[in-house]
Amino acid sequence: MPDETTITDPSRTITLTTDFGLKDPFVGIMKGVIARQAPGINVIDISHDVPPYRPEIGGLWLGLSYRWFASGAVHVAVIDPGVGTERRIACLSTTGHTFLAPDNGLAGEIVAHLPRWSARVVEPGRLKLPAPSTTFHGRDIFAPVAAMLAAGKLRPADLGPPVTDLRPSALPRPDIDHDRIRGEIVLADHFGNLMSNISGPAPPGWASPVAVIGGRTLRLVQAYDEASRGELVAIFNSFGLLEIACPRGSASETADWSPGQEIALRPVR
Repeated sequence: MPDETTITDPSRTITLTTDFGLKDPFVGIMKGVIARQAPGINVIDISHDVPPYRPEIGGLWLGLSYRWFASGAVHVAVIDPGVGTERRIACLSTTGHTFLAPDNGLAGEIVAHLPRWSARVVEPGRLKLPAPSTTFHGRDIFAPVAAMLAAGKLRPADLGPPVTDLRPSALPRPDIDHDRIRGEIVLADHFGNLMSNISGPAPPGWASPVAVIGGRTLRLVQAYDEASRGELVAIFNSFGLLEIACPRGSASETADWSPGQEIALRPVR
């Protein structure tokens, strides 16, 4: 739901979420720009291993993570295959947090996790920045704007006009009925756990819920070590999302399932 809440007390903290990886200098250059623009800013990496060209996954990770940071944080997300085109850059505001993200489904996924929000289009021409390159807006726009926001030199209202028509996320939403919640696997994490778009907990009154995926029925456990070695189980993870895990192993390697695989949660029948 749109809201005009904005940050009034910057915390001098910036988080970074990108698909840049750490092999190349791109992340380091963004940090260098931030340090030059606003010395003393605290820069925290959320992830630089978002799958390339998947802005909705970056939006999901940031939408699940931002609340663990102090009020006043500025969150920058750059998964931007449309860099250099007419795609917009959005500045999102919610109580205590500001976000900078391309309006390519990334911003649209972030707002799906916010209770209230407002958005503005970033117009770099207002800010007297040097002419940006067409391939690295992380360095030329996102980093300096984030630094000025985090240092209190800019407010979201300074960046551009309000906007409400954000491009929606490409991530699907689960279908819910009285005896089944249908969703899909959206990503595999570092441990090979297969995270779905189904939020927990299971509805009250469901007896011993189970997950159904790829023709198999998996029991729902409370902790990873409740499973036997090599057993595939379902669990609600630390973000409250249903995932398939193979404790002390990799679910993504044990089973032939990957993002896009249909999964359902239902009570035992």
